[in-house]
Amino acid sequence: MRSRGFTSIWLLPILAALLVLTLAVMRGSQNIRSVWYQQNVADNMASSAATLLARELNLLALINRALLANELTLAQLAGLYSWFQMMRDVVDRNAAVSTWIPYLNSVTRQIAVAVGHAERPLTAIIRSTLYFQHLITTALRATQWFARLTFSLEIPRTLAEVLAHHDVEQPSWQVLHAPGLIQLPWLWWSYVPAQHSGNDSGLAHRLMLASMDGFTRERSYKWFSALQVSVKKAGAARLQSDTRGHWSWQSMDTVAIHITGLLDSEEIPWGDGLSYLGHKVSQYGPNDFGNSPTINPRTSAWAQAMQHSLTDTARRFNYFNRRDLEPDDWPQVIVVLNDVTAKAGVFFSRPQSLFPRIDAASEQANLFNSLWQPQLLSLTLAEKGLLASLYSGGQENEN
Repeated sequence: MRSRGFTSIWLLPILAALLVLTLAVMRGSQNIRSVWYQQNVADNMASSAATLLARELNLLALINRALLANELTLAQLAGLYSWFQMMRDVVDRNAAVSTWIPYLNSVTRQIAVAVGHAERPLTAIIRSTLYFQHLITTALRATQWFARLTFSLEIPRTLAEVLAHHDVEQPSWQVLHAPGLIQLPWLWWSYVPAQHSGNDSGLAHRLMLASMDGFTRERSYKWFSALQVSVKKAGAARLQSDTRGHWSWQSMDTVAIHITGLLDSEEIPWGDGLSYLGHKVSQYGPNDFGNSPTINPRTSAWAQAMQHSLTDTARRFNYFNRRDLEPDDWPQVIVVLNDVTAKAGVFFSRPQSLFPRIDAASEQANLFNSLWQPQLLSLTLAEKGLLASLYSGGQENEN
């Protein structure tokens, strides 16, 4: 009996130690669970912030493309008007030449009268469309400014809503620009600056020329050819930019009859039209307007002498863009929640399987294709050291 009591006494400290160890393990697992839970919440907050950044970049890219498409519409309207002016001359001259031809003169005269009656309503429609396009451009640019001002302000409110849906005790958090020195959104407002065609080194002008369709780029071909007689049509639109970046759309269309002889050839102007939005055509080169000055030089000179203005206001092309979009410069955010941190950013990717390029090249990051996506990132050693020194220093000051 004494032996049993002696053993029981020695078991009591062991049981107490096991109980303390069990409690410590339970407390440690609870702390680990709390930290793990807070880390998931911080990851969700950082991912939400990056999602908003990606959405803003995608919205700016979509609007930039819409602005280019709107400019292309202006070029098409100018081309349509110059083409109509050329066709009006063609039908008038056809009617004049066929005056002494029975039956045919009646048909050509009726066509000329119909085209003449269509000129005034067509001009009114084109001018109304131009005004409507100007309103659309104004609305698109206002939307870009509104997005730049509001998206960044939505990030803190959105993160607060994400945090409110989680059970985090006494949450203390903030969202920072990587590497963690400055709070959002101070650097974000300057990350994508406003630009215009006068200070972008000609980027918008080059993109606009590359975006032109077949009708605006060139509409030159032969209408008729037999023996030594040919009827040649030439025309295209031209984008002119002055020293301050103001754009003017100019469009020319010409038709001429060419009679080729043994020693020389003769050009008979048969139809011409030249319209512009902004500045009038003061000079042109041999390759302008679909090579019209080369194909129909005399008719092109007649067109320049009888220009038609659709609007005399040349405007700059305003948009938001950032030229330097290397991967190391892509925006990133850091969320600090109590004792945990999370990092997220955006990346640009064009999947070749879904949106292949014609040249099969890898597309560089830009703000003209809405292909920005969010992603969670790992903190770098420098960022970890910086955050540790900042927050350890802050805690020592509080103590």
